[in-house]
Amino acid sequence: MSCLNDSWVERAGRQALLSDTLDLSELFHPDTFLNALRQETARSMGCSMDSLVFVSSWRSPIAHAKLQVKVGGLQLEGCSFDGVHLCENQHDSPSVSAVPPCYMAWVAQSSAADSAASEESIWLPLYTSSERVKVVTHICLPCGVNPNQWIQTGAALFLKQQ
Repeated sequence: MSCLNDSWVERAGRQALLSDTLDLSELFHPDTFLNALRQETARSMGCSMDSLVFVSSWRSPIAHAKLQVKVGGLQLEGCSFDGVHLCENQHDSPSVSAVPPCYMAWVAQSSAADSAASEESIWLPLYTSSERVKVVTHICLPCGVNPNQWIQTGAALFLKQQ
């Protein structure tokens, strides 16, 4: 595990922690990392943490985010995701599949309202593992016209298993 931590330390040392793709499964407490990002965003914007909302983007960096992270290594169960929208699994689909990297940030509530997706989307839980015991956060994914369909499939995201 020390080689993983060295990677984070090395990236932080060269001020590249927020510019490289991060794998949150390398952290003992990924929720604490996201909260620290929230605290630093509030500090840099000069606002309260309570005035910030969590947003995600699958297509491009979040334009109005003061600080953001690009997170890779996420896994999806219950359906598939091609980076554009959720798709039903086929009979020969794997039960768990990798998803493209996702940009995550904390932004002012007004900015989040401005960037609300025109298409239907669903907030899926991101769990620390496939056992679905601890939720790290919820991530918004574009899903088409019937969000309830994905709840019925048990769709959820997980951190990559080490």
